[in-house]
Order: sequence, then C-alpha cells, then structure tokens
Amino acid sequence: MKILEDGRWIRPLAAMLAMLSFPVASMAENKMAGDEISKDKTVDQEILDILRREGKIDEARYEELSQQAEEEAAAARGGPEDFTIRFSNGLRINRNDGQVKLKLGGRIQADFASISVDQDLKNTRDDFGLGERIGGDGEGVEFRRTRIYVSGELYDRIYFKSQYDFAGGDVSIKDNYIGMKGIPWLGKIQFGHMKEPFSLEELTSSKNITFVERSLGSIFDSSRNFGVLFKNTYFDKRMTASAGVFAETGSTGKYFSDDTDMNVTGRITGLPLYQDDGRFLIHLGASLIQRISDDAERRFRQRPEIHLAKRYVDTGEYDSDGASILGLEFAAILGPVSIQAEHRHAFIDNRGPSSLGDPITNNNFQIHASNVELSWFVTGENRNYQTSSGTLGRITPKRAFDPEGGGDGAWEVAVR
Repeated sequence: MKILEDGRWIRPLAAMLAMLSFPVASMAENKMAGDEISKDKTVDQEILDILRREGKIDEARYEELSQQAEEEAAAARGGPEDFTIRFSNGLRINRNDGQVKLKLGGRIQADFASISVDQDLKNTRDDFGLGERIGGDGEGVEFRRTRIYVSGELYDRIYFKSQYDFAGGDVSIKDNYIGMKGIPWLGKIQFGHMKEPFSLEELTSSKNITFVERSLGSIFDSSRNFGVLFKNTYFDKRMTASAGVFAETGSTGKYFSDDTDMNVTGRITGLPLYQDDGRFLIHLGASLIQRISDDAERRFRQRPEIHLAKRYVDTGEYDSDGASILGLEFAAILGPVSIQAEHRHAFIDNRGPSSLGDPITNNNFQIHASNVELSWFVTGENRNYQTSSGTLGRITPKRAFDPEGGGDGAWEVAVR
C-alpha cells in the first residue's frame, strides 16, 4: 500500500483495482441514471467511492486520497490560493494548494429510556438506607450530545480543534486545543483542553463506540482536561506513545487553587498483528494516570450504562492525596467479528472518611472494573482501526442504506 502514498499513482492504481475487482453490474450501480458519472464528482472521486464501499480501502486512506484528488481537481479549475468547498463527513473548506484546510461539523444524539428497577435492588436501597440514590422507575428522553466544532490544518504543521456541547441547556468545553506536528523525535505536541491519553474505549469517539454508553469502568477515565500532550507513532504506525500533564478542569476548562490537583498521564499501544489494511489485527495497550493532590475531595459514582438512570454505585466524597490508575487494553478485529476488553484498576491514597459513612477512612484502598464486548457485523463490514492514534474510527457501510435500491446499510450485533 506504500504506492498509494504517492499521488502520481492514485489514478492508474485505482483504475486497475476497479477493473479487476468489480463486475460491470456493480459499476453500473454506482453511476447516475443514464449510465453517467455524477456531474458533481470527478472520475477519481467516483473510483475512490467505489473502493471504499467495497472495503478495498479504509476510511483514513479514503479521506487522504479524496483530499488529494480534490486538491488536484481544484488546482486545475483555479489558482493555488482559491478555495474549494465540499461535503465529506463534515463541511470542508480547503485552499487549492493544500496549505489551509478547514472543517465544520457536529452531532446530535438523542436517547429514550424506559427504566424499571427490580425488587432486589429496591430491597438493597431500603436495607442500607440509600434513599433515592437507588430508584428511578419511569420513562424519559434527552439530548445526550448536541455538539458543534471547527477544526483545521495550516501549512502542513499547525492543527487545531474547537468543539462545544450544548446538551442539557448548558455549554461545556470539549476539545479546544492547538498543536504542531512533524516535530523530530516528538511527533506532535498539543496544548489546550483535550482528552488525556487513557483507555481505548474513552479515546474512541462517542460517534464510533459500539453501545449507547461506554462501560461502567469508564468512571476511572479522566476524559478531557487542560494540559499539554506529546504523542507519536513508531515502526510504520504499528506502535503509538503519548504522555501529558493536565490540570483537572473538567468541562469548564478552568482551574485555580493553592492546592495541587493535577494528572500525569501516559499511554502506549502496539499491533503485534496487522493485515489486510486492518481487517485483521490484534491491539494491545496500557495506560496510567498518576493523580497528584493535596487532600482533595474525590468521588467515584456511576450510572448503569444509561445516562437517564440514577447513579447506583457511589463511594461518596472522601479526602485523598492522589491515586494511581492503571488501564490495560486488548482488541482483536477478525474481519466482521471483533473483541474488545479493558481492565482498569485504581489505587487510592485515602486521608478521610466517606461522606456516606463507608469504612474507607485513613486507609489506602482499591477499586477496579473489567469489561469484555463481542461484535459481529452481519453485513460483512469490519471495525475501522486508526493506526495514527491507536483508536477505533467510523464504520463505512459496504452498501449505503437504500430500501428502494436494495442497499442494506451496515448492521451489527453486539454483547458486553
């Protein structure tokens, strides 16, 4: 696949693959009425679309080659400093010489839930005096995420992203960072509000996770905080390494105190097996959060993988001098079947009693969680692995959902 990285080979190789891999009937399905190619797309883009639909190239390579094909077509239509606008998984505004690239996008995710708490759980609530912390019978709806963002690249070196969430009527900062890439030995450096490098599940976007919510163990993940991050890839992207220092700001992006409250976080991943552009692979990873605090108030509480539910598991607030949180990752993609597993283990430095009166006073203690999930794409797709970050990306159906045209879309069955 190295040959694809040279733009001079895009057209001949793509054309050759198209002729060898697709029957005439399949080609006809991807043309406009009257057996004509869409007037809104170049021949190169049509070929790339076919290759993606048939699973011959993954999403990351498709985006890369589409961008290059668009730049070549735009350069032929206008000057190098003219801009071209197109839609590809977001609205893209690119200068023809490729030196300025902007993308605008967002997402809306809405949930409906019907919850009926079983009698054993209600008895537990009554026996231990947990009150309304356990309950919540009923039905409800919510906008789980309502986001808008702008991202881009400047002059092949600078990149940035600014993303905000308006779900629940409040504005929270998600990504708000600027970075530089191509730094010798270091790779990339980012500064701002972003995800800490911890957990495959957490670093995979909510657009691309298998289930409606992340697993119970995600309560240990720091998610986004304000800091500086270094990350790079090695051995032809078979290995990733990232590390950073973060102030615990949460969704506000603000922190000010005379007490220390920070995280030092790192992650390393590897691909002992990687074949067929990621259709068959094994991923291994490990990450660590070292929390440094001065008698800070801490709390672990979690919902049962439904955001509208109450938090049934709760340590209450306790004073702590810090914690070490270890994460272990495993994932295997075997064509349409995939397995993903994680274990998180927190070693807590405790200084005071819990606000719930639990006996965790003046002693160190441990909390841990594990999860395993199995997935099968009935329609033959496979999960998309991002070698540049060691995370999972978006799925592209082999055939777009089109009941009239016979397109089934992508259907997945999963259990966790």
